[in-house]
Amino acid sequence: MRRVNDIQRRAEETQAQLKALRADVSSPDRSVTVTMAPGGRLEKLSLTPSAMRMSHDQLAAMITETVSKAHAAVAGQMEATMQPLIGGTSAMDFLRDQVTAAQQPEETEEQPQQRPQRPKGTQGRDDDEPFGTIYR
Repeated sequence: MRRVNDIQRRAEETQAQLKALRADVSSPDRSVTVTMAPGGRLEKLSLTPSAMRMSHDQLAAMITETVSKAHAAVAGQMEATMQPLIGGTSAMDFLRDQVTAAQQPEETEEQPQQRPQRPKGTQGRDDDEPFGTIYR
């Protein structure tokens, strides 16, 4: 019974520690700062005036990169917090795999959207519209 109580106490302590975890990460130029909570919840996003001088694409990339690093940091904290409770188990192996996946850069291979070609003789006709269209 004492062992069960000890396990329950450690689980409750670990749960409280997990709820308190946060990762504060800034971009290299410090123009973007994020606070990430466990589970990948973005709690705070801060931008400096210099961030607003970036193009929208540059700023989006900077935010995405910073959020990704914060996500990986909080996942690593979760792994370290869970180690005493479930270390050496398949649950820990699963958690470690999730942390590793979070730390890997996402492959973003952008491919242009291509519109399907209509068969010859149907150009300007909307086949979904049974009565034709006024836009020819």
